[in-house]
Amino acid sequence: MKLGTKLFFCIVVCFSVIFLVGGYSLISFFYESAMEREIEMAAEQHQYNKFVLQTTLITRGSEWFEDVAAGKYNIGSIASDMNNTVAIFTLDGSELFSQFSEGADFTGLLAGMKKDTVNYKFMKIENITYLLIAGVVTQGDTGICLVTGANVEKLLEQQDQIINKFGIVYTAVIGICILLIFGLSALFTRPIKLLTAVTKKIAGGNYQERIADIGEDELGQLAKNFNQMACAVEEKIMELSESARQKEDFVANFAHELKTPLTSIIGYANRIYQKELPREEQKQAAWYIWNEGMRLEALSLKLMDLIVLNHKDFVLQETRADILLHELSKDVEYLLEEKGVLLSCEAEHAYVKVEYDLFKTLFLNLIDNSIKAGATHILVKGNMELESGPPVSDEPKEPEMCYEIQVQDDGCGIPKNEIKRIKEAFYMVDKSRSRQLHGAGIGLALSEKIAEIHGTTLDFESEETRGTKVTLRLQCKGGGQDE
Repeated sequence: MKLGTKLFFCIVVCFSVIFLVGGYSLISFFYESAMEREIEMAAEQHQYNKFVLQTTLITRGSEWFEDVAAGKYNIGSIASDMNNTVAIFTLDGSELFSQFSEGADFTGLLAGMKKDTVNYKFMKIENITYLLIAGVVTQGDTGICLVTGANVEKLLEQQDQIINKFGIVYTAVIGICILLIFGLSALFTRPIKLLTAVTKKIAGGNYQERIADIGEDELGQLAKNFNQMACAVEEKIMELSESARQKEDFVANFAHELKTPLTSIIGYANRIYQKELPREEQKQAAWYIWNEGMRLEALSLKLMDLIVLNHKDFVLQETRADILLHELSKDVEYLLEEKGVLLSCEAEHAYVKVEYDLFKTLFLNLIDNSIKAGATHILVKGNMELESGPPVSDEPKEPEMCYEIQVQDDGCGIPKNEIKRIKEAFYMVDKSRSRQLHGAGIGLALSEKIAEIHGTTLDFESEETRGTKVTLRLQCKGGGQDE
């Protein structure tokens, strides 16, 4: 059963029971109050009738009373002075006088009557309900029973009318309440229905679906939180999809990178084994085997580095940034001279925290990429800058200094649509040139991991034919004289 239906029936049933119990209690209270008044009035009338009968007895004497009790006199004239409907009986139950219709049975009312007792009873006589009050009137050793009947039929009719009117009002009110409750339950459950519909669409794969603004109450806040959750889920799914795609590309590229050199190695080795080749052809085949073996070695070492970086913590040590960059630049001078590449280094004095061997690997990878891009001039710059970025909170905060390192070359550059993928493992912009230079497409993925260990990332700016600039920012302490 739906929530709206449950809510509707629960409220209708609860309201109906409460209204019914309340109406029953109210009607019972009025009925009991009216009946108590009728009983009090009837008791007063009975006492009056008893007084009239006793006065007559006192006036006429005990002998007359004995004759009345023996049934020798008609006492209808005395009854005419009494109120309500009366009947007089002997103590043994014989009727002396009665204003009630014939056939009325007072046996149960008169049974066990005593001198000081009064009996009450409701009795229906010829479709009229009476409240009967019976008592004993005595004179000496003689006594008679006096029954006074008060007509309460009108009170019962009024009670029936009240009950009927209450039934009509109850039906009308419940009908109106059903309509109101139905409308209110539909109104209150509408946001939940919208939320359910959106969850079904999201579960079906439409992760862009969102709930419209439905107010500022709890349900509105729930809808906003759900939208935030849906955005987070969508972003996470996109990340997972991108990660799965990258893994698929990684596996495909890795298989391809292994297949190509292995095919060459197997082919040339088989050629040497199967045939007697001239010295020059043997040297050429051996060179191809050596060349592809070198690429496989580079590939295995790079993969090992990536695996190690993912499963190891490193301690960063404080060092002079300008000395570090100049030392690393000197370490690659021999390589650059062979390639005919000019390297310039401009670095400000500051202190940064690095892991030397890892940072050297990152630096060499960036220089190696510039060489493979056909650069003739590489500029390494290091200078202190104010750290930029959106504020973390509304509270004012002193800007922090960072040490910005740039490696800029004048090589062939990177197409704009390729920049976002160049840090993926095995991804190569120019695969043919990279293979010729023993490239495996892991260098920048390894460099990015090293940058993350140092609390930064690699930012690339590049244009085709105009070179590439790579920037990373490290936390630093200001320069000055050495202590």
